[in-house]
Amino acid sequence: MTVGSVIFEGTNEWFVEAIAGMEDAAAELDVHLSKSDSRYDVNVERDLIREQIKNKASAMVICPLTVEESGAALSEATKLSIPVVTWNTVVTPAPTSQVIVDAKTLGSATGEYFCGYAKKHDLHNIKAAYIIDESFSIAKDRCDGFRNSVKPLIDSGDLKVVAQAKSHLYEETTVTVEKLLKEHPNINFIWCWNQMTTGATVDVLKKLRRSDIIVAGTDMSLPLAAAMQEEQVNLIAITTQQPYQMGYDAVKTAVQAARGEKVETTISVPTITYTKEDQA
Repeated sequence: MTVGSVIFEGTNEWFVEAIAGMEDAAAELDVHLSKSDSRYDVNVERDLIREQIKNKASAMVICPLTVEESGAALSEATKLSIPVVTWNTVVTPAPTSQVIVDAKTLGSATGEYFCGYAKKHDLHNIKAAYIIDESFSIAKDRCDGFRNSVKPLIDSGDLKVVAQAKSHLYEETTVTVEKLLKEHPNINFIWCWNQMTTGATVDVLKKLRRSDIIVAGTDMSLPLAAAMQEEQVNLIAITTQQPYQMGYDAVKTAVQAARGEKVETTISVPTITYTKEDQA
């Protein structure tokens, strides 16, 4: 049996972890995993889906780029009774099964921790900048989740959002953060919506020797874990998904569906929040 896999960023550490989960599940279940990478291009993604169909994949696992365009491309597999399991992001029409982390929870968990942190450390004059992205559903949900969770701090007057900037990748974020700090020198807290923006923000603050600025974000990595243990930057919390588990569950579910077994339509993977205060 062959399980066709389509992702959109094969070199990112987060995706590397997910791929490791997929590979381990495939090895344990004695199936072949056919991997492909669309590199953020919906047209390439559509062609890769069709190629997996042409090569007679028994099932497909995919981290889709978009809700509707990716969904339309995957409907070709569904019409041929090929089970489709999406993970991380979702599509319309619904696939055979989806492996997800609740994106709003992913954002709100960090915000809830920060509210407690602010109270514990008696923080009242918080000038915040948010690095956001609302161009696709999970990004918007993460941002909404965080903003809703820190509303008590805003309502009390302890936190004021002085800047929001849209960014996605590492290089653009480094430019964005430096610009924000020049335009708003009173910023003392930055929240970032994904791994690359968090990593870029941490590196900028290290370069500028701004350990006075508190940072929180989403999506853990080994470099961020190391940064959280350092004093050069005040990275206090990161809420993360479990990409290995998502990849593993996606392949396992796809194989079960291809073998005619009953599978859950939605499989939820819990989040984890890492904090500077809990070094262990």
